[in-house]
Amino acid sequence: MSGAFDRTTLILAAVAAALVVYHYERTGQIPWASASQAGRILVSILPKIVCGFLIGTLLLEALPEALVRNWLSDRSGWKGIAIGWAAGSLMPIGAPFVMLPMMAGLLKGGAGMGPVVTLLTATALLGPSRIFVYEIPIMGGGFFLVRFASVFWVPPVTGVIAHFVATRFPAG
Repeated sequence: MSGAFDRTTLILAAVAAALVVYHYERTGQIPWASASQAGRILVSILPKIVCGFLIGTLLLEALPEALVRNWLSDRSGWKGIAIGWAAGSLMPIGAPFVMLPMMAGLLKGGAGMGPVVTLLTATALLGPSRIFVYEIPIMGGGFFLVRFASVFWVPPVTGVIAHFVATRFPAG
């Protein structure tokens, strides 16, 4: 089963329905406020999701195949891991609904699992939006320095592990 009503969608719908029934049994009311909040969240992120998927598919056309093959493929070695580490650390975005379609586009274009996993991990742990918009203003510079020193090395390690696993146990 694939498409809009695949197994994952059906499981999520069943969980949501069970929670609605649970709420109704507990309160005697249909949770309209929760449904309304979910609708507002959907409306606020839908444009970002559409842009993320558009960017992800356009990356295939925008990046020359030779560039992806030489700089980000499984054969790029440490160079691909280093590029993923640097690019992920500099990317000002980190929302999964933007990043994952972009990474899917890179993978379809010939990027290797190691560089892509490195990039995603670096974005999550070291991205400037996280650091300058949230972490330093909320937690302070001292916390940031301790956390940074504790995790800056993680992205390349995850990339090397991903490369190792992907080359020994290919997906699909």
